[in-house]
Amino acid sequence: MTTITIKLPKIDYQRLEKAAKQSGKSIQTFIYEWIIQLPEIEESFDVTQDPVFQMEGYDSDAPPDLSFNLDRYLYEEESPNGEGSPK
Repeated sequence: MTTITIKLPKIDYQRLEKAAKQSGKSIQTFIYEWIIQLPEIEESFDVTQDPVFQMEGYDSDAPPDLSFNLDRYLYEEESPNGEGSPK
């Protein structure tokens, strides 16, 4: 088990205490039972279900080396590979 400590404004603590009492539970049990109702954590992520992964490509007039020379095209500065500006 992991122990946690939280700081609450007095009014929020009173609301929590009241809700726990109304349910006939201790604050600890009340919070624990709320946590149990949260969705399970997904252990693995399937990248094929990511909306970005599912996007289809599009045709563009961008230069074929845009991803490599982005700074050069944006700022007309020398790219990391030492080439000059596009002008």
